[in-house]
Amino acid sequence: MKTRISSRFKSAVLLAGVIALFPFADAHADNQGDSFTPSLMSPSGQEDVSTLNLRLQTAKKDLEVFRTFAEHFSNGGETKTVAQLQGPLDDYLKKHVDNLLAQAMESSSLDTIRLAAEIMCVKTRLDMILNRAESAKATVADMKKRFAPYQKITVQTPGKTTTLDEVIRQLEEELTKTTFTKK
Repeated sequence: MKTRISSRFKSAVLLAGVIALFPFADAHADNQGDSFTPSLMSPSGQEDVSTLNLRLQTAKKDLEVFRTFAEHFSNGGETKTVAQLQGPLDDYLKKHVDNLLAQAMESSSLDTIRLAAEIMCVKTRLDMILNRAESAKATVADMKKRFAPYQKITVQTPGKTTTLDEVIRQLEEELTKTTFTKK
């Protein structure tokens, strides 16, 4: 009995911590304006590209935290907690990450393109953990389309550095395996 209460308390504290991060993301977005617009770029464009890159790095770290929480709760069999995580995650993706990815695709900076690809990789892994295979497949298809000219760029994934085409191949293999094992 005490273990169950302790486990629920830990889950509640962790979930509250994740949810507590959301106001900071909105505050950051408010400080930066709702979106990055190319018309605000300085003549060199360097300052705004570096700001966009910082925002992309922050979004990548946030998604990694979500992935870690989802993986922890999923591995622990706490499906209710995983389900509760999905709503705030979807809001964060729609309000913040998707806009940043759209802005990144307008950039000609290779670092920005790389960060966008890394974010989409984390997003795919997160969808896989949350058993959202269709969303993960859609993200992989979008990656193939968006990054077709950049397939050989080097990207950072948790634990290793590899090429984007290799990451996409691995994600497709994992999606195929999980789709067949769940049927």
